[in-house]
Amino acid sequence: MGLLAGRHALVTGAANGIGRAIAERFRAEGARVSGVDVEPGTDFRFDLRDADAVPELVARVEQTAGAIDVLCSVAGTFEPAWAVDLDLDSYRRVLAVNLDAPLLLASRCARGMVERGYGRILSVTSIHALRGEERSLSYDVSKAGLEGGTRTLAIELGSHGVLVNALAPGFVATRMATVDGVNELESDAFHAVYVEHRKLPLRRAAQPAEIATHAAWLCSSENTYLTGQVVTVDGGVTITF
Repeated sequence: MGLLAGRHALVTGAANGIGRAIAERFRAEGARVSGVDVEPGTDFRFDLRDADAVPELVARVEQTAGAIDVLCSVAGTFEPAWAVDLDLDSYRRVLAVNLDAPLLLASRCARGMVERGYGRILSVTSIHALRGEERSLSYDVSKAGLEGGTRTLAIELGSHGVLVNALAPGFVATRMATVDGVNELESDAFHAVYVEHRKLPLRRAAQPAEIATHAAWLCSSENTYLTGQVVTVDGGVTITF
């Protein structure tokens, strides 16, 4: 019996990267997983920028695979831009996927969870919620907002048996590490600052499966008392200010 045996989990961003790793780990732990992504290769193809259609998505998932016990929002997007050049459409696209969709999904999925007296909601945020970086204004705002929403959801849902948390990775070996055609994890700057000068104590980026390990426990019934928290999985980079 795995950590998630008998549970049904909705996982966004399940086509690649951290989302795919979490979906695979959840299945390995015994869960039925409904993967959602704008890209092909998942159970439900859906553009998370379409806020009006979120209730329809949840209804379709439940009609197909049953009541949702676990919501894990992983899908994210990043559009680099200097603050003085920020484009409103780009800003709205990033917030729609990274902030609006997870909160709207949580609101909708929580209804059934409250009725049944059980649920786990986990949103993948980022150390960017605490640490700003140039050309990342919309991304940083979206992740900080999602952590704020996590706390409010935890307060409102806790008495109904629904635990709500966030998981904040640092550097992870996914395609989001490549910006403008350059993989930051392979750059001289990354090696000099984070490896040679030990800014990153573990001196390497995480693999998606390592993030998934923590997601599985947070979303399981073994987690009985941790809610409203941001669990940082960053190899120690945020302790080296």
